[in-house]
Amino acid sequence: MAPQRGQRPGALIGDPTLVDTFQTNTFMEGNEQNTPGEHLALRQVETAANASGWLVRVVPNQFPAVVANQQNRDLTDSRLLSNLAVSGIHDVVIESPEPHHRLVELSSAETARILLGWLRRVRRLEKNAATKSITVFRNEGFSAGASLPHIHSQIIALNTIPPQAAARFHQSAEHRRQTGSSLLHDLYDAELSDGKRIISANADCVTMCPYAGRVSWQVRIAPAKSVATSFSSCPESVMLQIAGMLHASAVAIDNCAGPLAMNLLLVQPLSEQSDDGWFLDLMPRPARMAGFELATDVDIVTVSPEAAAASLRNVFQADEPLLSDVVPSGYHWSDESARS
Repeated sequence: MAPQRGQRPGALIGDPTLVDTFQTNTFMEGNEQNTPGEHLALRQVETAANASGWLVRVVPNQFPAVVANQQNRDLTDSRLLSNLAVSGIHDVVIESPEPHHRLVELSSAETARILLGWLRRVRRLEKNAATKSITVFRNEGFSAGASLPHIHSQIIALNTIPPQAAARFHQSAEHRRQTGSSLLHDLYDAELSDGKRIISANADCVTMCPYAGRVSWQVRIAPAKSVATSFSSCPESVMLQIAGMLHASAVAIDNCAGPLAMNLLLVQPLSEQSDDGWFLDLMPRPARMAGFELATDVDIVTVSPEAAAASLRNVFQADEPLLSDVVPSGYHWSDESARS
């Protein structure tokens, strides 16, 4: 924690504007022919796949980070200089047919469509025997890593377990060995007991600024431990509540800290830890990562989670969208398995 760093000249960076037009925006409705064929879509019942008439689409990424059946690079492989072929599936979730650029431009019902799209696609990818881990993330704004302004998120299913997920697995397993309980659930109990970092909580989910967040204004949203032990098992009714809290969190951050680039991460346990729970991390990007962070793997945070939570509580207004608004009459979820 270094609040004084937030007072230095240029501490709050402005995000460069990403501009698009109908001709350059491949994600806008009417440009479906410019994307690979869709895996999943929330679309009007009478419309065909890869045509207009949709609200959310999931398509293969045209520029994937991973591909199926990847081979090892042609390099000398040794104990110190090793390489591993990582294969997988890389999808893009096109979150709206309209040219929106930010989550705060959507309603809570539109936000829920995104999460329900993730839910259906993750469930499908989990059935693939080659899938060992699934990462879902959202980059909004240039400083958060977005190359296109149209709102979208990404899903990557891998045939291996990334280092951070492996480290989280081992830490959680060690906590369970020592205490007999879930590390995440114990952390949530501690946060609820302390209360200083809680923004909103009910019987089904909690919204907080985590004790040791990586960035200023970071918000974590998680279901209660009695509700869902994995993302793919989360009931739609709870997902609607979480969508309302996610949208309210983005709006509250916008009101308190201004328009910032943001990352949204879905963090899930490995299958062996299916009872450990999952959460969403909304991570604004008010500052750049620089030399100290790269050299030490220590993050500098200029707004304490206690101060952030207090400010966000004052403006936080969540509403739970109705499923009838999320999936309007005349629309349905259409996926490739149903069409084949």
